[in-house]
Amino acid sequence: MVCRITTYLILILLLISGGVRSSAARTFDRIIAYVNDDVVTKRELDVLVNQRAMELQQVYRFSEREALNEAERQRSELLDRLIRQMLLLEAALTLKVTVSDVEIEQYIQDFKKRYNIETDEEFKKQLNREGMTLVAFREQSERNLKAEKLVMGRIVPRLQVRESEIQKFFEENRDQLPTKTDNIHLRHIFVAFKPNQADRDAAFETVNKVLDEIRADSTQFQKFAQQYVPEGNPSSQAGMLIEATTEELEGASEIFQEVLANLEAGEFSEPIEGDEGLYVFTVETKTDKMIAFRYLIVPLTPSAQAMQEMRERAVEVFKKLENGEDFNVLVETYSDDAETRENGGDLGVRSLRELNPTTRKIIEALEPDTYSQPHETESGLHIFKVDERNSPSLSQTEKQQITSILRQQRFQEEWDAYTNKLLENAYIRIELKDF
Repeated sequence: MVCRITTYLILILLLISGGVRSSAARTFDRIIAYVNDDVVTKRELDVLVNQRAMELQQVYRFSEREALNEAERQRSELLDRLIRQMLLLEAALTLKVTVSDVEIEQYIQDFKKRYNIETDEEFKKQLNREGMTLVAFREQSERNLKAEKLVMGRIVPRLQVRESEIQKFFEENRDQLPTKTDNIHLRHIFVAFKPNQADRDAAFETVNKVLDEIRADSTQFQKFAQQYVPEGNPSSQAGMLIEATTEELEGASEIFQEVLANLEAGEFSEPIEGDEGLYVFTVETKTDKMIAFRYLIVPLTPSAQAMQEMRERAVEVFKKLENGEDFNVLVETYSDDAETRENGGDLGVRSLRELNPTTRKIIEALEPDTYSQPHETESGLHIFKVDERNSPSLSQTEKQQITSILRQQRFQEEWDAYTNKLLENAYIRIELKDF
C-alpha cells in the first residue's frame, strides 16, 4: 500500500522537522543537502521520515513495521518536499508575508487535534522528545503559516472548476459510481439454439427404443428414466413414483395435465415434446381423487450442426438490418422470444448495472437507435437495439465532492509548478552518497 504525500500533510510534518533547525546541535550534524544559503541535515530528514511513519500509522492504519518501511521508501520524496518548503519559507520572508497570533494559535490547536494530543503537558513532552521547545515550535509554525499563506494567495485564484470539467470527471470515473449507470430502453431479436429435424429424428428414435423396452418390462421404468435425467436438473423427479390429488395436478404444467387426464392405469403415453425434451408417462393407479404416475424425459438438445445453423440465421437477420429492413418486422419474423415477439422485442427500461458484465459491455457501446452484432449466450444469439439512453444527473452534493477532488488535484499541480520555478532559480546540491 503506497500513500501519496499531500502538500497539506507535508506542511504539518515540517513543523517538527523545521523546528529543530535553530538548535545548536545542528552544527555537528551531517549535511545532506545545500539550499541557497541554508542546509538540510540528516537529523532533520530523519525526523521527517519518522513523522511520516507516524502519519501512516495513525491516518492510514499501517502497522508499525509497514509504516517505517514505507516512510523510508519515501525518503527521497520527503527530501524534495522539504527543499521546496524551505524555498517557500524563504520567498515568504522575502515578500514580508505576515500572520496574526490568532492564526498561529489556531494552527497549533489543529496540529494537536490531528495527533490526538489532549493536554499542553502532553504536547510539551512530545516536543521535548523531538528535541524542541514550545517557543521553537511556535516560531516554526509562524514561518510555515507564512509559506502556506504565500502558496494559497498565488494558487487559490487558479482553482476554479467548470461544470464541463465536473461532467468529464464523472464520465471518466462512472465505473466507480455504481448508482450512476445509464438507464436504457432495450429491445432484442432472439435466435434460440434449438434442435433441427435431424436432432428430433434421433431423439424420437431413442425414446421409441426405450419405450419398447419398458413395455416389455414395466418394472424397468425408473431405471431407464434415471439414465436420461436432464443435465443441469439433478433434482428431477423423473422415474420416481409421484402421487398427487386431482387439485394438486391442476397446478402442474399443461403437458402433465393434458397427458395424465387421458391416461388410464397401466398405460404408457406416446412420446410428447415438452420444454426439456421428449416425455413418456405411465400411470400406476388412478381414482377420481388421486393419481400415482411416473415419467421420463429423453433430452432433445441441439447438435453442433443445429447451433451453427442458428448462428448463420442470426447473421442473416443482422444483414437484413444492415440493409435497412425494419427492426419490428424482423422481430416478428425471426425472434424466438415468445414473450416479446408481439411487442417488437421490447425488454423494457433497464439499468446497465443490472446486466451481466459481458452483455453490459456489448450494450454500453451502443448509442440510441443503434443495434449490436449477434451476441451469443448459452441459450442462443441476441441482436440488441437501444431505443433511448438516459444518464442520471449528479446531485449538488456529488458535484461538490467532485469539485473538491478536482481542486485538490489542481492544487497539487499548481503547487508543483510554483515550487518548480523556485527550484529553477535556487542553488541546490544534494549529497548523493546518502541516497
